[in-house]
Amino acid sequence: MRNRIIFGVICVAVLALLIGIVVKLGGVVLSSGRVPDNSTITFTKSGQVVFEEVTDFDTKTYSKTELKKYTKELIKEFNEKHGDKSVVLNRIRFKGNQVSIKTTYEDADCYAAFSSYETYNGSYDGASAQGYDFADVFAMVSEGQKASGQTYDAASTFAGYNVAIVRENVTVVVPGEISYISDASTEIVDEHTANISQADGNNDATDLVYVIYSK
Repeated sequence: MRNRIIFGVICVAVLALLIGIVVKLGGVVLSSGRVPDNSTITFTKSGQVVFEEVTDFDTKTYSKTELKKYTKELIKEFNEKHGDKSVVLNRIRFKGNQVSIKTTYEDADCYAAFSSYETYNGSYDGASAQGYDFADVFAMVSEGQKASGQTYDAASTFAGYNVAIVRENVTVVVPGEISYISDASTEIVDEHTANISQADGNNDATDLVYVIYSK
């Protein structure tokens, strides 16, 4: 089951509103701050993963209190099995008809275990050792612009680079300059940022996207 604290199941009981929202959570710090327009996964230099999920949430229909309670319980259960502070909740913020939940994960493996979304962040050699074959059409990226897609010999082209591998429709931020990226379903925002989305708008479909970036 994929844990999206926001993109999840919302159940309404007769006597009380019960919310089963599956998002990515952590600690217990609720604060303000800039909220991105799209759900965003950020890979940090330290190896942590920060995820901020943004979606519609009708506060007139569903309970803020139940959402916060569910989120904290979900994170607590995960941390009891995987170690204290494996996932930390940074913020839950309601604004208008939207809610954003920001969480920090110990590393990409922790994020993948919690969310059930395939995720990797590390060296090209490490990804290759884990079985990723880089059998994809890639676009070279220069000064925040994508070139035409083509095939590359991965071993000779990507050796020495880091790579973030994601299978979900989100905005991706990496801690280095993007040099190559899977051509399909991607758009470069700037030197460190790319959007992943399906051309037909079907968010239930996902592609495995490689983001090759400098160390």
